Amino acid sequence: MFKRTKVTDGTATGQGPDAENWDGKEVGFRKKSKVPGVMITQYIEKLPEGKSHPDFTRKPIALTIQEGKFAFFKAIVTGDPKPTVVWSRNNGDVSDPARYQSKYDPNSNEHTFEMPHVKPDQADTYKCFAKNEYGQAMVTVVLNVIEVGFKMTKAPQQQAEVANCNFKKVLKRRSKVVPKAEEPEKKEGEIDPKFWELLMSADKKDYERICAEFGVTDFRWMLKKLNEMKREREEEQAEFVKNLSDLKPIHINADGTASFELEFDLLDPSSSIYLYKDGEMIPYTKELGDKMKHCLRKVGRKYIFSMRDLMPEDAGFYQLDVEDVNMFSTDFKMVDFLVKIQEVKAMEREDAVFECVISAPLSKLMWFGKNMPLEQGDKYDIEVSEDKLIHRLVVKDCMVVDKGIYAACAGIKSCNAWLVVEADKGAPKGKKTARKTTRAGGSGTDLQKVAQEQQQILDKEREERKEKIKAAREAAAEAAAAEEPEKTADSGAGKDKGAAVKVERIDKTSVAATTTVAGDSGSGHSAGKASGGAKQDGSHADAGGGHSAGKASGGARKDGSIADAGGGHSAGKASGGAKQDGSHADAGGGHSAGKASGGAKQDGSPADAGGGHSAGKASGGAKQDGSHADAGGHSAGKASGGAKQDGSHADAGGGHSAGKASGGAKQDGSHADAGGGHSAGKASGGAKQDGSHADAGGGHSAGKASGGAKQDGSHADAGGGHSAGKASGGAKQDGSHADAGGGHSAGKASGGAKQDGSHADAGGGHSAEEASGGSRQDGSLADAGGGHSAGKASGGAKQDGSLADAGGGHSAEEASGGARQDEPLADAGGEPGITSGLSDIHAIRGQPAELTVKMNTDCDGAWFKDGEPLKSGGGISITKDANIHKLTIHSCRDTDSGLLRFVSGDLSTEGRITVGDVPEFDEDDLHKFSKPVIVRVGQNAAFKMPFQPQESLTVSWFKDGTELKDGGGVKIVREPNHSRLLLRDCLRSDSGEIKIQLKNPFGAVEATSQLIVLDRPGPPEGPVETVETTSSVIEIKWNPPKDDGGSAVTNYIIERQERGHSLWTKLGDVSAEKTSFRDRNVTHGKKYSYRIYAENPQGLSDSLETADSIMAGIMILSGPPGKPKVVSTSKTCINLTWTPPEDDKGVPIIGYQVEKRKKDTNQWLALNAINEPIEDVNYAVKDVTEGAEYEFRVSAINESGAGDASPPSAMACAKNPNMRPCFKDPEDFLVVRAGNSVRVKISYEAEPPPHITWLKDDEPIAPWINVINTEGMSQLVIPSSKRSDSAIYTIKAKNSVGEAFFDVEVRVTDEPKCPGPVELEQTVYGKVAVSWVPSPDQELDDRLYYVVSQHDSNTRMWKTVADRLFANTYTAHNILPGIEYHFRVYAKNDMGLSDPSQSPTWGANSNRVPISSNGVSSMEISFERPPSILVPLKVHTPPKGYQLYMTCAVRGCPTPNVSWYLNNTCINSDKNYYITNSCGVCSMYILRVRENDGGEYRVVAVNSLGKAECSTKLTVRD
Repeated sequence: MFKRTKVTDGTATGQGPDAENWDGKEVGFRKKSKVPGVMITQYIEKLPEGKSHPDFTRKPIALTIQEGKFAFFKAIVTGDPKPTVVWSRNNGDVSDPARYQSKYDPNSNEHTFEMPHVKPDQADTYKCFAKNEYGQAMVTVVLNVIEVGFKMTKAPQQQAEVANCNFKKVLKRRSKVVPKAEEPEKKEGEIDPKFWELLMSADKKDYERICAEFGVTDFRWMLKKLNEMKREREEEQAEFVKNLSDLKPIHINADGTASFELEFDLLDPSSSIYLYKDGEMIPYTKELGDKMKHCLRKVGRKYIFSMRDLMPEDAGFYQLDVEDVNMFSTDFKMVDFLVKIQEVKAMEREDAVFECVISAPLSKLMWFGKNMPLEQGDKYDIEVSEDKLIHRLVVKDCMVVDKGIYAACAGIKSCNAWLVVEADKGAPKGKKTARKTTRAGGSGTDLQKVAQEQQQILDKEREERKEKIKAAREAAAEAAAAEEPEKTADSGAGKDKGAAVKVERIDKTSVAATTTVAGDSGSGHSAGKASGGAKQDGSHADAGGGHSAGKASGGARKDGSIADAGGGHSAGKASGGAKQDGSHADAGGGHSAGKASGGAKQDGSPADAGGGHSAGKASGGAKQDGSHADAGGHSAGKASGGAKQDGSHADAGGGHSAGKASGGAKQDGSHADAGGGHSAGKASGGAKQDGSHADAGGGHSAGKASGGAKQDGSHADAGGGHSAGKASGGAKQDGSHADAGGGHSAGKASGGAKQDGSHADAGGGHSAEEASGGSRQDGSLADAGGGHSAGKASGGAKQDGSLADAGGGHSAEEASGGARQDEPLADAGGEPGITSGLSDIHAIRGQPAELTVKMNTDCDGAWFKDGEPLKSGGGISITKDANIHKLTIHSCRDTDSGLLRFVSGDLSTEGRITVGDVPEFDEDDLHKFSKPVIVRVGQNAAFKMPFQPQESLTVSWFKDGTELKDGGGVKIVREPNHSRLLLRDCLRSDSGEIKIQLKNPFGAVEATSQLIVLDRPGPPEGPVETVETTSSVIEIKWNPPKDDGGSAVTNYIIERQERGHSLWTKLGDVSAEKTSFRDRNVTHGKKYSYRIYAENPQGLSDSLETADSIMAGIMILSGPPGKPKVVSTSKTCINLTWTPPEDDKGVPIIGYQVEKRKKDTNQWLALNAINEPIEDVNYAVKDVTEGAEYEFRVSAINESGAGDASPPSAMACAKNPNMRPCFKDPEDFLVVRAGNSVRVKISYEAEPPPHITWLKDDEPIAPWINVINTEGMSQLVIPSSKRSDSAIYTIKAKNSVGEAFFDVEVRVTDEPKCPGPVELEQTVYGKVAVSWVPSPDQELDDRLYYVVSQHDSNTRMWKTVADRLFANTYTAHNILPGIEYHFRVYAKNDMGLSDPSQSPTWGANSNRVPISSNGVSSMEISFERPPSILVPLKVHTPPKGYQLYMTCAVRGCPTPNVSWYLNNTCINSDKNYYITNSCGVCSMYILRVRENDGGEYRVVAVNSLGKAECSTKLTVRD
């Protein structure tokens, strides 16, 4: 139920600003706020400087919330002085601090209005006022509250309001499609209201589909009624909207949301819009779209409703209403995939087909390829079958780029598969192959057959709807025609789902005699069927009622006989038939809310009515001739046969539940029958010869009972077996019989012993109990009915031909026949005493309750309640049966609670009765709780169950039958009206059944739910089996994982690793239905390892890996290579070579393996592994020991492994051969800076080792020069070199084979000193001779030379004009007049350049002849001047984040120092600004302008003569 906000204009009395807080100024100036919806009133025309009226920078947001939740509004206001904020509501006050709380946070400047535990009556329009001395601002916000459940207390309140004519509060708007929980029981064939709502919102092309779905075939009638309803609906809609159009039904979008849309214009913008799902209002939002599941947004005239996070329970019937009028209805259905798309492997330029079958017709699926939506076009064909169940996607002309994952989506259901495109290996290179006409793929199943089966299911459902509608119309027509009463009474008519069921008279009683017989049939409890047998003379046939949707009718009779009809147990109705002559018809009662009444008779006698089983009522009618009507009470009922005078009988139906039944007393040879068949039982009367009859009790549960055969006037009664029990009458000698009642549940029943012509009947013990007939002295009979549930029954003793029958107590009750003798009953004890007293009991409201006191003698007593005496009447019955006193409350009420006391003389006993209810759950809450809670591993699972507060209520939580206790990872919260269970950090093992139990003294109730913890699946079950291995295919097989992680495995991913490689490559995936994979991309002879992953929506499992590598095909080894040859030997290496094998057996050789064997040993050692083959036919063996002898052999390796080994090579010794010395890549020149050490390294080869000698300029070296000799290398070291160490050093190596020499020039030097002074002289016009004094190092270093650089006043750059000059002069060319020239001379050697020697200036005025002034004084010209600004700074207003250049021009001599300032702060050293000064042009660059870069910029230029400055302003735009 939804509490709708009342929107009114203006402020009611007592609302809005209080007189104490507000001045009530209404005169002012309206101002516009930047925030829409805010009304501002300014009190004065012009505000003082720096002051402002209040305004909202953030206004409250409208809220729709569930009852009991925490509701709040937030607002941020501005103004100077600081405004005061007050909240109010339109229809009520907000002064209650328990319900309304106003708060202010100075840190965030937020004003909060809170409503904890919001109630439906708080739904209203709220106002927020902000005021200071210059004005006020006001904004309104709406609060909608959704009520939870139906409040029982509201029903009387609404009735009172109707009585007071307060209809406004009583009338609540509701959807025409009521919620399922409130939906009344639908009559069979009745058309669902959804049918008409859908038709009024659907296009005409969809009428046929909707009619077929709801089973409507009369289109003419449908269209006529639809037009009438449309006219009425359009008139209603015209009151609120106009231009209603463009209605689009709900559909799934590409982003996984569902939406429907329509266009209209609201006549009143304040009209409320409501959304319903299956008749229940659902909350939605307009502004918090990402926080709530449902959202309604407006785009122009279009209203779009959307849902996110779709789940299967979101399917349903959605409606959009404006105020009380429906605007649009649409049905959201979930479709599942019966056959999913499968992986397709296609050749290049071949068409690929994906196909699937869905569970319901759908005109279009959404197809995706590589996460992109696909549409019909040149590349893709989308096909749909006529029944719209089979859908296909054809990818035309497949290319390699088309490979990837393709998916089909139907609502929230989807399936996907890979498209693998293989290149056409037979195609010519560089040419495009022709397009193929074949198609690859398909589902591999008979889709047409699956679709036909599904279509048959859908057609069958439609036909069933049509039949129900047709049957309902026929029944209505028959009911209208059958107004004239019939003469004969109809036997029991049962109702089943609103359809009338015709009661037929069927005789199923077995007749075993040839003479006149009578058969009584017991009533079947469950779907049973019973009918009385046919009789000829004065006898009767009784028919018990079927308990559940049963069918019972009286038998046909010819002469003065009667036919009794038992009532149907479930909503059944039974009535006795009409009779002609003094007889009567008995009618059994309906078991559940049934009604039974006696039929009409001609001779003043009434019909008998059987009792209803559940709260039924049955009473016998009054008769004129000493007889009475029989009434059987099935549930809490009581029935007894009346006394008769003349040969007639009284039948008493058995009380089925806590009932009591007993046969009536008779005077003349007649008897009273009691007992009804409970469940599908079978009962038949026995055969009789002389006017007597056999009664058969009904079988309660597949039981069987039959009467015994008799010869003379006696009869045999057989009680019904209630539960697989068996009962039979005993044998008799003299006209007597023995009746045996059926055991209800493993019960035992036997007939008693008799002396003379009498018999003993034993009723069946219904539940492990025992019943036996009583003893009689003279021809009498005692019948004992069966106790139905732990009951006990016994027949009483009689003296004279009379009979005492005891009806069976059905539920923990006790029934006994009365005791009858000529003498009074003897007392068991001496004085009266209470053998069984009262105790405290708890009775359920509306159910019967019985209190029993048993005395040891037959004496009177009185009952009291809370001290007041009690008498029969008003729902209370007080009975006495010999020494047993009973107080029965037929239907317990709250007023029946109290202290009950029984008093008999001086004896008394007391007990308290408390009336209450068993705890119960709300159906909606129970439905919500029953939905499984699905969480992932590591998440928390929460369960909540509301209930009505009760005293003495115990709440327990169970998981898989084990009670949960608070503590550890379990948190249980118990509130007065609900309980919550929180399971923290759930594991996969926590999945199972979660149950909550509410228990009080009256009983217990339970609700169950399921906890599903989702996780990655376990690894597939191994081992991996090799199904097939050939030279081109390897097929493997595995088993599904034991644990699927809570969600079904979607597919398996297969990876492969080639032996000898470390990389695992993905081969593809297969659907969950397949647990095998064929690898076609294998090479013969190679070995592969595989691993398989299982995947579900939660992720990948751990892998299952093959134990050993699997070879493709069989093993084929290569022949032996040629004998290895030793190419060369040394002490560290032996070089080998060989020839490939002559026979490679047709398998390519990938390399070789070399083995060695040391002399005098038998072990061959491999020098390389098989997975590291030697690709060449030669190899250098370095793993040798100097002086040892070895032989070698070689094996060829292919994909199958290493083949046969070659013959061994000749023995080879690891030693160097004799050779004359030779030097390896020596350097013949070395330059070293003076003072550093000199190291000359020379490597050589010689065998035997040579003698090494070093010489300096062909002379022995000095003693301080060190020589270090090692194997294969000699090193000369001078620790600290001097220039005098420069020389040619010679190394001499000599051994027995020969000798070798090598010279190395070593030059020790330093950086040269600069040349002497430079002189310039012009010899020829345009040429200048440059000369200089040699560097002091020239004589010491013969590799020293000079470099000359030139500079002129035009280019102002130095350039090298001469290099590697070994002379001390240079002639410069192209020397022009009027230009100044400068020269620099450098000395350079192997260590680098010296410092330069600078020449004098040559050029302008350098050779001018001085002119005498002849006494006239001359004045020297000065260029010095103070700084000045040539080009000032400009104003800039760049946007935020843009770059900025700011420049100005400055001059001055000497060159001024320029500084930049921002707001009087120097920024020259700030890294956020790039500042340059080039020839007086001063620039500043900002890469990205920030807000704090705005301000005044100033440039200050200062030199020794003065200062100049300019400034500008920078404004940063947003």
